[in-house]
Amino acid sequence: MFGVILLQIDMEKVKFIKDIRIIREESDPHLMAVKATGIAELKHLLSPILVAAGDPDKPSKDGIYEMDFVMGDSGDQLTEVEMEVDVVFRFKNMPDWVKGIKVNARDNSDIELIL
Repeated sequence: MFGVILLQIDMEKVKFIKDIRIIREESDPHLMAVKATGIAELKHLLSPILVAAGDPDKPSKDGIYEMDFVMGDSGDQLTEVEMEVDVVFRFKNMPDWVKGIKVNARDNSDIELIL
């Protein structure tokens, strides 16, 4: 695996993706980051994270690396609230087959191609 952290926690997808951006590190071509912004419905105290959707070591047919934009549940109770959330996920040594990143939310998804 190439720097993806798989967490076994109770997760709920973010409601809606507003934007995703791929950020390249100019000083190191092997480093890049994905910034995802979306709207989350909060029923508990949560934190946004990006996790691999499927097997991150298996090349996809279309060359798109797919991620879920989820909220990790801490177990603390809150009232129901919608809020904008964002997260940055950093990659090192992305596999050559990856042509873009797809981030999934509950109500939509978005793709950003790597140029």
